[in-house]
Amino acid sequence: MFMNLSRVSLKKSKLYKVGLGLFVAISINACTPKPIEPLELPCRVEGYFKSIDRVGGFYRCVWRDNIKRWVQYPFTCPTGLEFDEKVRACVRP
Repeated sequence: MFMNLSRVSLKKSKLYKVGLGLFVAISINACTPKPIEPLELPCRVEGYFKSIDRVGGFYRCVWRDNIKRWVQYPFTCPTGLEFDEKVRACVRP
């Protein structure tokens, strides 16, 4: 009539499996890094632009007709140089 709890295997119980699955899911979610939002301005025209979040950085905006959206390509000037939008090159500051 009564269930003998000494014979119940904890690892076989449904509650144990559900609890373990929930624990693993929460742990993985807590460890997954959140994507960093880019600080660059969104592209609206084609061209090369100085980065606002990276020293010596710049990016190129290109409209990709096949995917119907703007794409940013990041670049970095050699150490000690900064991008100048007027001459579209890396120059000494």
